[in-house]
Amino acid sequence: MNTNTIVAAFCIAVTAIIWMGTTTNDTDWTGNRNVCVDDCYDQWKADNGGSVAEIEREKQIALAAATPEALGKTYYGQCIACHGAGGEGGIGPQLSGQSSAEIVAKLTAYKAGETRGAESAVMWPTAQMMSDTDISNIGAFISSL
Repeated sequence: MNTNTIVAAFCIAVTAIIWMGTTTNDTDWTGNRNVCVDDCYDQWKADNGGSVAEIEREKQIALAAATPEALGKTYYGQCIACHGAGGEGGIGPQLSGQSSAEIVAKLTAYKAGETRGAESAVMWPTAQMMSDTDISNIGAFISSL
């Protein structure tokens, strides 16, 4: 098969897909008709613990009251694949048994682009996304493992 035949077959296939998609469109559809107002919204609030603003306010209060370890545990969910659920290691090194200061120092170094071993290339972009508070919280959690 030459290149021209492959290109022609591809163009025919794409044209067929577009034609099938456009000929089966629902011409009566005018957008999202699932508007929840009045009684519907009152029921939603009753089912979900208040208005969207009230729910968000409760989340913020709970977040402010959370300990650094609890906040770090939430953040640690992205670390499990490499470091294990209990910090036992796996693809990445063991973290359990290290102090918060050790973890903070390592993450801060990664965030600054420093090389700290073979895993540095993986950890640089990960640490770049962390705020100093995130780093402190994850250090607190890991030190509790």
